[in-house]
Amino acid sequence: MWIEDKEQGAVGSGLVPLASTWEKLFDWAKSSARSSQPTLMVFDSSGMGDKADEARRWGLNVIGGGSFCDKLEKDRSFGFEIAKAAGALLPDYKDFQTFAEARSWADSLPEDADVYWKSDRFLESDATHSAHGGAELREYLDSVIRRFGSRGECMVQDKIDGIALSTARWWNGKAFIGPVEGTIEHKKCWNEDIGPSTGCAFNSVWFYPDNEPDIAVALGFDKLTYLFAKYSAPPGIYDVNAVVDEEGQAYFLEWTPRFGYDAEPTAFELWGSASGLLWAVATGTTLPEWSDQLAYSMRLTIPPYPWEHGKREMKHTSFGVEVRGLGVANLVGGNFLPYELAFDESKGLHVASAEGVVGLAAHVGDSLSALHNAALETAESIRVSGLQYRTDGDLATADDAEALMQAGFSVPRGLME
Repeated sequence: MWIEDKEQGAVGSGLVPLASTWEKLFDWAKSSARSSQPTLMVFDSSGMGDKADEARRWGLNVIGGGSFCDKLEKDRSFGFEIAKAAGALLPDYKDFQTFAEARSWADSLPEDADVYWKSDRFLESDATHSAHGGAELREYLDSVIRRFGSRGECMVQDKIDGIALSTARWWNGKAFIGPVEGTIEHKKCWNEDIGPSTGCAFNSVWFYPDNEPDIAVALGFDKLTYLFAKYSAPPGIYDVNAVVDEEGQAYFLEWTPRFGYDAEPTAFELWGSASGLLWAVATGTTLPEWSDQLAYSMRLTIPPYPWEHGKREMKHTSFGVEVRGLGVANLVGGNFLPYELAFDESKGLHVASAEGVVGLAAHVGDSLSALHNAALETAESIRVSGLQYRTDGDLATADDAEALMQAGFSVPRGLME
């Protein structure tokens, strides 16, 4: 494993083999492939498209990553055009070349308008900002420009009230394969959706029994094959984030052409073999079996999370905090999925990032309430100073599921049990 972010470079130490540079990882993969070892390179995030493209040109089997994935996620206007061409319904939006341009435009925004401001440039975990009227949007953008400068493309999008629902499917480079994946997740870090947005606080994942569920049809998945082939989309998981309103309209919001954290680690729990899945997608061979049950996970963290910009040398970060109640053997095949951990003989398992993400309490079953209670038990069994997590995932998810059904979209009954 190689991690591009140097601040995260100790993650996995003592647990998996690490490469110190991209060149060393690439050389290792090429050497393995030359010796006829079944070799697969996996890019779990976007942003390293040039490296993924280089690996494919050499002839390696590669999952995820690529210039198309980078553009689909980072260039919001391009992503919108792909969704529009597939027939998805989009909220009204306006593009801007700089934050200052959006700030000037806000002067003309009516005071009764509800909008979201979104940046192509990563700023912080909560950079997608909801604003009511031009004055509030101006106030926020003044703050953004003072803190980060005015450089960066962005957009303002009409706010659609409704339930967030993600829909994903694996693409093997020629066609979509396997089941359509559904996810309900909440990003706010504290109970009752209080606090800053994170990558994910808790989520429920399932596979639809139908290859063309109503939400996938509404979002244009049936027309994406032609578009993805046209742009030579590389093999990987492609997720559409949408919001469903009370009238049953599904609005496209954005793409996630990579592993969703925490959706994909949670979804892997539903596959007979995660490595078998990735190999089949990359090589066009037969998929492993998958489950028709639910998978549910809660993110477990310690301070300073959800602050994401800690440095290892800073005092009072999570780096080095010991994780008790688990052995290394518990990290495979159990109900705890490790994230930012490492191992050595003196400290045992410990947090290896200044950010403070410990892992997931993840369970599979038929009833959301039972899964939630099991996840709470898993969380309570882990002894780490300052452990924090949301405890209302079952209630919040059940409310979302019921609202989706009332809007006319199918969801598993177990989400309300």
